[in-house]
Amino acid sequence: MKCKKGQIWISVIIYTLVALLALLLILNTGIPILTEMKDRSTLSKVRDVMIEIDKHLTEVANQGDGSQAAMALEIREGEVRLVNNEFIWEIETKSKLMSPRTSTTLGNILISSNANVRTYETDDAYLMNNTIKNNSLTVKINKKGSETNWVYYDTSQLIQYVYFKENTMGPSFKFNLNNNDTSGQGYGYTKMIPAGNNSNLGRAKVIAHMNSSFGEYDIEFTLESYADFLIVKIKNFRPK
Repeated sequence: MKCKKGQIWISVIIYTLVALLALLLILNTGIPILTEMKDRSTLSKVRDVMIEIDKHLTEVANQGDGSQAAMALEIREGEVRLVNNEFIWEIETKSKLMSPRTSTTLGNILISSNANVRTYETDDAYLMNNTIKNNSLTVKINKKGSETNWVYYDTSQLIQYVYFKENTMGPSFKFNLNNNDTSGQGYGYTKMIPAGNNSNLGRAKVIAHMNSSFGEYDIEFTLESYADFLIVKIKNFRPK
C-alpha cells in the first residue's frame, strides 16, 4: 500500500508539472499573439482616422480661403503631435507590424517603422539627421561636383561637422587608403541617396566618388534610424 500511495503522489506531481508547463507555454505564445492582434487593430483604426483627416483637409483646401470644417477625432493608443505642419501618430510596440526601417505611403499618409532619419539638401551641402531620446545626431557633408561634372577635392573636405549631444566634431576628418595621402586627393563628386529633403527614412547615405592616382573608389557615409553613430565604408575600389 505504501508503495502504491507513493506512486499516486508521484503521478499527481508529474501531472501538476505538466499542467503548469502547458500553462506557461500557452501564456508565452498566446499573450504575444493577442498583443500583436491588438496593435494591428489599433494601427488599422488610426490609419482610417488619418485617411479621414486627409480627406477633410483636402475638401477644406478646395473650398478656398477662410473655409472651416469640424470632425470627431478619437485616438486612445500611442502619442499624437503636430510638428512642422505634419500630423504625427507614434506608438511603441514589440509587435512586428511591418519590417524595421521601412515605410509605405497611402496618398498623403506615410506609415513607417523605426524610420526617423531626415535629409536636407542645400546649395553647398547634404545633411542627414535623426533623433535618439531627444538627442539629435546631424551629419553635414559638403557637396563636390556631380556625376556629370567631376571636380578636384580632398577627402578631408568632405565632412563639415558631426553634431551629437550638444557636441560638435569636425572638420578634422580625413580618409585615405593604405596610409597613402595621394589616395585621398583626386577628381570626383558627391551625391545623397535619396536626394532632396525627406523625412521618416529608414536610412540615408552620401556617396563620395574619388578618382585618385592610387585608385578609384567610393566612400559611403550611412546614417541609420535611431543610430548614434555614422557608418563609413570604402566600396568599389579599383587600383591603378
